[in-house]
Amino acid sequence: MGMAASQARWISLAARKTNVEYEGQQINQARTALSNQSSELWNRLYQMDVPVPPSTTEFTKTKYTFDIGDSTKTITEIQAADYTDPDDGINYNSYVTYTADVIEYKGIRNTNSKPQVQYVENPPEGEQPYYMVGTKKLTCLKDCDPKSDEWATYMVALEQIAEDWPDSTVGKKWKEINPTPGTRSDDPAAYANLFFWTDNQKNINFVIDGDAGTYDTLKYCIQNPDEALHSFYATNQTVKQTLSKYAVVEYDSSGRATTIQLEKSSAVYDLTTSTQTDDDAYNDAMNNYYYQKQVYEQRVQEINAKTEQIQTEDRTLELRLKQLDTEQNALQTEMDAVHKVISKNIEGTFKTFES
Repeated sequence: MGMAASQARWISLAARKTNVEYEGQQINQARTALSNQSSELWNRLYQMDVPVPPSTTEFTKTKYTFDIGDSTKTITEIQAADYTDPDDGINYNSYVTYTADVIEYKGIRNTNSKPQVQYVENPPEGEQPYYMVGTKKLTCLKDCDPKSDEWATYMVALEQIAEDWPDSTVGKKWKEINPTPGTRSDDPAAYANLFFWTDNQKNINFVIDGDAGTYDTLKYCIQNPDEALHSFYATNQTVKQTLSKYAVVEYDSSGRATTIQLEKSSAVYDLTTSTQTDDDAYNDAMNNYYYQKQVYEQRVQEINAKTEQIQTEDRTLELRLKQLDTEQNALQTEMDAVHKVISKNIEGTFKTFES
């Protein structure tokens, strides 16, 4: 190989080597970028909160109850306190909130969605015309004996209905007849528009006849058979009453309350202990856990898929880098050989001139 050809070959090899080195640098930069992406994905994975299933103990609390006579009181909260009653000098260590079932006499509204109101104008001989609601025959209050025990029952019931349902047709009629609170008329004629019947639960239901243009009356329902009729009755109902008082609460060695003495009372009541689990809250928490777990697993799968893609790309680049390394070694070997040829050519040329 001549001098010029050797130099041209060496220059060509050097250019190829430069290209190989440049491509290798590009691959290394790409692998660095992939490594950064992989690190970011792992950091995201490590920073994710792993969902933890709820424990029933988190939704279970100790419930205390005590009995006063036939009434059971349920303690809903015990707060620490330091209060001394100025009258009896007793120091109360707690402020207690408790509930109790209390019986109250209340007016109740009853909805008759399809009342089937009728007015029987031609009853059997000896009877007065009357209204019917379904199969129930109604009685007019004016036909009742004001000296009977039933009359007193009717008056008490109507008074309670008017108090609890003042804007109802029955409530308005009662206030019209008895405008002064605390007083009531015992004149049956005043109650000529009030009618009643006893339902299957022994409740005495009151309505008024009114007129065809007044909603929620007997005559209105006759003209409008698809309209509902509201009747009203009064009965005893059990309601929850919440009270809060200072108390002396004694505890055993395990920290569980054992007795209670309420303020303004010398009686000490034993506390009955039980545990109560809020199943609805626990089920809600468990459903939320299942949802969070599903979201967590989906995100993990997404991260793993991206990581696998990055690793595949990195393996491809690594393989290409090895190929370039092999190619560079081959180029370097050939360049060294060409360099030796050039050196021998130069050496031979100088020897020629020397001779």
